[in-house]
Amino acid sequence: MARKYSDCFYCGGTVEERLMPRELRWQGQLFIFENVPMGVCRQCGEKVLMPEVAKGIDQMLQEKKKPTKTIQVPVYQYRSDVA
Repeated sequence: MARKYSDCFYCGGTVEERLMPRELRWQGQLFIFENVPMGVCRQCGEKVLMPEVAKGIDQMLQEKKKPTKTIQVPVYQYRSDVA
């Protein structure tokens, strides 16, 4: 069931629900949640989470649920002499 979103706070555009990945850092670690329902502005791309979705993510992290999968992520140090 799709949630109802208000118009975009930033630009006033129409916001529609999509299932998207959400990356966040918690207690010094990077976590990726897949298929997160979030509102995405069709005009500017701004994303918004409903409070119950954000609480669900927080609860999964606090309860230390077993992840669906684990991946390795390459990490690079930015160097200004490359740009």
